[in-house]
Amino acid sequence: MKTMNAIKRGLAGCGVGMLALALAGAPARAEVPPPSKTVTTDTSGSMPSRTETTHATVAVTAIDKSARKLTVKSSDGDKTEISVPADLKEFDKLKVGDKIDIDYSESIAMGMLPKGTKPTATEGVGAVPGAAAREISVSAEVVKVDAEKNKVTFKGPKGKLKTVTVEDPELQARLPNLKPGQVLVFQYTEAVAASIQPAAK
Repeated sequence: MKTMNAIKRGLAGCGVGMLALALAGAPARAEVPPPSKTVTTDTSGSMPSRTETTHATVAVTAIDKSARKLTVKSSDGDKTEISVPADLKEFDKLKVGDKIDIDYSESIAMGMLPKGTKPTATEGVGAVPGAAAREISVSAEVVKVDAEKNKVTFKGPKGKLKTVTVEDPELQARLPNLKPGQVLVFQYTEAVAASIQPAAK
């Protein structure tokens, strides 16, 4: 919950701060009870993506019936907004304060844009059946690569520079192929519920 939420906050700020989290793979802090997470990677498309599926026990803090969105709070106080597809009828029975067990997925994809592409930040609705899941996209230009120190400096949509330390070993191996002037795009799709049920008492 912590990692993806931090990425989302960085993306929503339309800066490059989220690059540090997306590239470093910052660990999530433990919750009580701890959620179970499954991470899957898809490299078949033009933009390799990482999807994080979480099962957690949370409290409902807000409900938007018309948009079919829930805001939930974990036991450590971290809040997440989750889109709920129309086929999950349990959503219609929920009240603020309910404790629920929920499974939800959120994803981040990374790709390369042609040299000379101007860094941008956009927000729209992702193609999730029955749910208006928000999709945020940010692109940033590579300014400098220090493969020995695993550092990359980016210039974001607002012209700000950000140096990121890449901690993921798989991404570190790709750094020698990254060149100044290249533009990376990061696309985050917000959490979408897969199942909801009352929390076990």
